[in-house]
Amino acid sequence: MIKQLNESRMKKNEDPDLWITNLECLQQRIAECGKTIDDNELVMHILYHLPTEYDNINNQYLKELDDTNEIELEDLCADLRCKYDRLVDLGHIDKPDDNDDDKIVKEEKVLKRATRNSSRENVVSVEKLVTKVHIVGL
Repeated sequence: MIKQLNESRMKKNEDPDLWITNLECLQQRIAECGKTIDDNELVMHILYHLPTEYDNINNQYLKELDDTNEIELEDLCADLRCKYDRLVDLGHIDKPDDNDDDKIVKEEKVLKRATRNSSRENVVSVEKLVTKVHIVGL
């Protein structure tokens, strides 16, 4: 699993949320085997394995690290998501059609991150997830 994590690289057209969710799953599975990979190590892995389209974000965060600033995984994910959306909107990358499983994974990711938010934001996230699941027909 560590090898799988180390070899994981984000592809040009890949949704960063899905890629990072996969990395976090690997991180958790590795932890269950007794080896801890903290969020700082995960952030470094993400930064060193992004496609060139994300160089500006990569440079920004590496500069922050050089200035000994701590990087929050959630902040990095949000910036990558914004960049991905811009690249799709501008037609620089092709967005693959989301299948229902990908939509559920994304909503679960939002819900997971929402646990760090206020109660009101949690309620909104849960309502969105319930609505999506209801629409998808699960």
